[in-house]
Amino acid sequence: MADSNPDQPQMGQNWSEQEVRLVVADYFTMLESELLGVPYKKSDHRKILAPHLSGRSDGSIEFKHQNVSGVLVDFGLPYIEGYKPRSNYQSILATEVESFLEKRPDFWQQVAAGPILNPVEPPPNKQTKFEDVIEEPPEQIIVPKSDSKPWITRKPRRIDFAERDATNRRLGLIGEEFVLELEISRLLSLGRDDLAKKVTWASRDIGDGLGFDIISFDETDESEKLLEVKATGLGKFFPFHVSSNEVRCSEDVPQQFHLYRVFDIARQPRLYILKGSLRVSCQLQPVLYRGVS
Repeated sequence: MADSNPDQPQMGQNWSEQEVRLVVADYFTMLESELLGVPYKKSDHRKILAPHLSGRSDGSIEFKHQNVSGVLVDFGLPYIEGYKPRSNYQSILATEVESFLEKRPDFWQQVAAGPILNPVEPPPNKQTKFEDVIEEPPEQIIVPKSDSKPWITRKPRRIDFAERDATNRRLGLIGEEFVLELEISRLLSLGRDDLAKKVTWASRDIGDGLGFDIISFDETDESEKLLEVKATGLGKFFPFHVSSNEVRCSEDVPQQFHLYRVFDIARQPRLYILKGSLRVSCQLQPVLYRGVS
């Protein structure tokens, strides 16, 4: 990442190492509370933090917190949902995040089993209207950096949270049920009770491995929509895993294929939709190979 930062320094000073260290520590305090489901207020944290910084404004502090989110997303790690990742950060910030995590090797293990990353109940307000939860896809989903060499550094790999989401069967079922009920509600609201009755939870009622999870319908021409659901307790900008079968399905029937990315599912679930071939709508990165001799 570039060392330049669009955040203008206050009082003619760049952010010092001590200031960056304080901001990073404060960020992780908030992140820990968020992922464990403990209420907190960002404004309270800024008020406590500000006197220890060199005259930084609230906007300047908030921007620096967004920079921390950018570092974490680059590392493929959870970030605070309310701080949109900004990737144009100083190298000293990435170094300080690394340093903090090296001193707290148990940090991710402590929050991984929490209610946000590992929900066991369906999301609240299951009768939410479709238009209340739909959002535009992010302009860019940042692919975690993969240039580390643990065989040289001897640093073990951190938890792969995208992989963890993909193998969390309970999370997957919660996400699919949420989308199923949302699609039925959408069709009912449009006066298509006939189509609402035909919506099918295919991965449950037919079987897994179809390349999609739910069969729904277009309310206008009644054509089938094949919905693949990817759920996470994390934010909108977090990457997700797709199988080779799902990619093939999206390429073979692009007019029908829709990927529903459900995020922040444990608190205030929203979603965005990627239509058509995943090779077109996503930047695909191989994470697993099949070996043959």
